[in-house]
Amino acid sequence: MLSDRCVHIVEADADADDRERGALLLRAAGYDVEAHASGRAFLDSQPDRKPGCILLDIRVPEPDGLAVQDEMLSMGAVMPVIVFTGDQGLDLAVRAMKAGALHFLEKPYVGDDLLNMVAEAFERLGASEADADRKAVAEARLALLSPRELQVLEGMIEGLPNKLIAHRLGLSIRTVETYRNNLMDKLQARNLSAVFRLWFDAKREAPEPAEP
Repeated sequence: MLSDRCVHIVEADADADDRERGALLLRAAGYDVEAHASGRAFLDSQPDRKPGCILLDIRVPEPDGLAVQDEMLSMGAVMPVIVFTGDQGLDLAVRAMKAGALHFLEKPYVGDDLLNMVAEAFERLGASEADADRKAVAEARLALLSPRELQVLEGMIEGLPNKLIAHRLGLSIRTVETYRNNLMDKLQARNLSAVFRLWFDAKREAPEPAEP
């Protein structure tokens, strides 16, 4: 029974359909769910807020998701965060993960991805002492990449589309796509969020954006 595990969904009323869809899916899986329509509503729920994990829309209003995350860190709150992103949101997802978010979900998301990430969030909540092991695993996976695959991955971490990665490296877009597929296979990553998670588990800094 998972009802003692609370998932906080912080998503604006403008995305109420998505919020309700996620809540129904999580409740059907046995989780307790609390919905918050703004960043401020969620932050003001302290000290009555139930411990658990947070599904945080990066563009939630009043304040936005990154500001919510910053305020939680300043308060010393230890709750795993999964951020929602939409189109053109990869750069924000990188910033959120650099600040400690566990994963990101691109809308529209697949229900199984949501459930898998929430399950992992609670596993990590109860096993923070495994950080060193996760770092070692992540470093071992990244060590499998060729120098060119690592360059493509760095472009992905910057949030660059294939076209710009190809231009930077002097490759064709199709070649970059091949490198992306190869590196995801080597990293045993189901999705882009899992790739990013490995990068940050290895304690690697996000590459600085290139000068225009």
